[in-house]
Amino acid sequence: MIRHTPLKIMIIAIIIQLLCVSLIRGAVNVSSNIIERDFLCGGKQENGINQINISFESSNYTLYGEIYYPSNGSGTYPGIVFCEGLGGYVNAYNWIPKALAEDGYVALIFDFPGQGKSEGVFPIRAINIPFLNIYFRYTFLIETPIHYVLRKWTTATSDALTYLLEESPVKNMIDNTSIGLIGHSLGGITVTETAAIDERIDAVVALSQGNPLIIGRVDVPIQFQGGCFDLGTHSIPIISRCYSKANTPKELIAIERGTHFGFSTAWGPLCPCPRWQKDICLRYATGWFDYFLKNKTDAYEIITTGTDHLSKFIKSRYNFGDGDHILE
Repeated sequence: MIRHTPLKIMIIAIIIQLLCVSLIRGAVNVSSNIIERDFLCGGKQENGINQINISFESSNYTLYGEIYYPSNGSGTYPGIVFCEGLGGYVNAYNWIPKALAEDGYVALIFDFPGQGKSEGVFPIRAINIPFLNIYFRYTFLIETPIHYVLRKWTTATSDALTYLLEESPVKNMIDNTSIGLIGHSLGGITVTETAAIDERIDAVVALSQGNPLIIGRVDVPIQFQGGCFDLGTHSIPIISRCYSKANTPKELIAIERGTHFGFSTAWGPLCPCPRWQKDICLRYATGWFDYFLKNKTDAYEIITTGTDHLSKFIKSRYNFGDGDHILE
């Protein structure tokens, strides 16, 4: 039985979201609208990748998602599921699945129950500010903690993977022996919890958060990333604790002046994050999956070598079974 994330983590995350609400309300006039779903109604193509909008069922809710995959190529590709954070929505994070698809992965991203465009207890009513890539659903602060505590987040993650492998239009493109999970914030906690119970997972990347109470039960390669200015959620102490308790192979990436919002595109040009955060995130996350899912030997140098803008105070490190090595 999985032990849940300490209540302190949940309270801190909720406080951050409440602060965001105050900022949004002070900047824009609040409007309400019901978002019309666009499930399975054609795809888009750009930068050598295809996108399709999908839906699947989980815990009696219809969840919205998007799948990105290479538009040119043959054979099969590793599959990856991305898990958003508390109050998240697909458009804030789909830059990561897009980048993974460009690198030769089939990646699914989805909204959890009561978030984004997915069904929940309450109707879909939200503030939508395209210029800032803000999509704020009024009721997620009520719904999300309940769904998480009832384990609907781990259930939805496994259901998303089942859909991708067994029901999706791209199921025949996926190598089901090479499966990864990546998630941010509460999604980072969720991917560590899901990897502890779902034996289909082969590699994990957790951004900003993880669950130190169950991390010892994860038996696949796991990488933790955090921003050194992510102070409100205690990101660095939590992922450092997760790293110390995790099984090998494992890695800790500490990004200089990185923030919580820096792993998303929320707030658009006003994002409080350094310009290099997303590049570093992709360098090490993609390298991790390339090495452990694609068995690309040249990816070893990427994930074991330092780069500009890693923290000089919190040392990034890895351990593949022979002790800690500092990224220089």
